[in-house]
Amino acid sequence: MNLDRIWQMSYDSKTIDILRNSALGIPVIQSLHLIGITLLLGSMVALNLRLLGIGLTEINLPSLFRQAFRWGTAGLLIAVVSGFLVFLPDPARYAANHSFQFKMIMLPLAALLQYTLFRRVIVKHVGADVNRRFVLMPVLSLTLWFSVGWAGRAIAFLG
Repeated sequence: MNLDRIWQMSYDSKTIDILRNSALGIPVIQSLHLIGITLLLGSMVALNLRLLGIGLTEINLPSLFRQAFRWGTAGLLIAVVSGFLVFLPDPARYAANHSFQFKMIMLPLAALLQYTLFRRVIVKHVGADVNRRFVLMPVLSLTLWFSVGWAGRAIAFLG
């Protein structure tokens, strides 16, 4: 099945048409999307800055790690589900947008790093002086997550 048929199915769907033509549907979903992004980025920034030794140093790393991952995962799930609902009413426009394409490349990379390598390194070395030994990991994590956020914001402006 080619993408044009999938896009057309979206445009022909009565359910999605209700969402597309609702005065409050997309704004409410976009608000949920921003809440998810805020939870995700807020928790990842707090954790990564702690790993860099910038702030929150009085909080022990295992506790902060558990909380940040819980809130970050919840935020990621909210952002992905609501983002999909924002995408559905006009998929062809989003799919042709270079900023959206970049975001869709960066999002799985950021999530993959965060939930595999990053997690493994932090869990393995949770008692060590992580902020001195693993500077690259939090810098890479922040770069990827903020790239996702900036690309998402650029969708409306850059195309």
